[in-house]
Amino acid sequence: MKRVLRILLMAVVVVLAAAAALGAYVYGATERLMARTYTIPTPPRTTVRTDTASVARGQYLAEHVALCVECHGDDLGGATIYDNVAMGRITSPNLTTGQGGATYSDDDFARAILHGVKRDGRSVILMPSIEYQFTEADFGALVAYVRSKPPVNRVQPTPSVGPVARALAVFAPFPLAPASVIDHAKVRFSSAPDASDPAATGAYLAAGGGCAGCHREKFQGGGGPAPGAGNITPVGIGDWNEQQFITAIREHRRPNGTIIDDAMPRTYGQMTDADLMAIFAFLRTVPAAGEKTPNQKQGPVAARPAAN
Repeated sequence: MKRVLRILLMAVVVVLAAAAALGAYVYGATERLMARTYTIPTPPRTTVRTDTASVARGQYLAEHVALCVECHGDDLGGATIYDNVAMGRITSPNLTTGQGGATYSDDDFARAILHGVKRDGRSVILMPSIEYQFTEADFGALVAYVRSKPPVNRVQPTPSVGPVARALAVFAPFPLAPASVIDHAKVRFSSAPDASDPAATGAYLAAGGGCAGCHREKFQGGGGPAPGAGNITPVGIGDWNEQQFITAIREHRRPNGTIIDDAMPRTYGQMTDADLMAIFAFLRTVPAAGEKTPNQKQGPVAARPAAN
């Protein structure tokens, strides 16, 4: 009996030692990842126009396409994205000139948004810079809108990265430090899509909206928060029509009646009909990949009775 207990004790010690070693490796690897600095001497240059139309376009992009407000807050004064033991305290910076914010130059914005690099040369944290693609005009409009916001006095708490976020950064495609996976030599503004080609416009909007961040590079789904984003290739939505797609984005309900999780931002549903139709046109051109998700495979769900 003593021999069995001794073996069990040794097994527990070995497991704990292995866990400690793994934890130390993950911690060290992510600390090095976040401490790494990048030199971006000549980020893409743009002209920032402050006319009403440009600011309005920038607001549309920030609120409904690139979804800057989802992380930085409606006032762009910064917000707390995660605050729990697993993920840590992940915050977004105050983009205004109020207390706790800063004055960003055109180059500062280009480095952060397109290269994922902060003013101190280190990577931004969890910002989907690797996904973003903008024309020069749209990028300038976005910057103009940010600068149009009133100063917000908000000092963010010191961020920290939790063990789950660190482990995901090492063992999964989790964008903890996006600058580390961007080919900085190839960062360019996008060409303006052909206005007569809805699919081209849709491809541009899907890129600017960072759809591939959750739906993955081939749009077969599975990325993002559990249970994972749906398959939006013809495998997953091939039998949907245009109106069903728009309804799904706006009302978070698939044609079969199942509910789309709120991990899919509802603000996408505030895009114009024309832009949503363009995205649908683009998705119809995407090669079929992957499998339907369980919700997509489900048969029609009976509508809930109206409340009295």
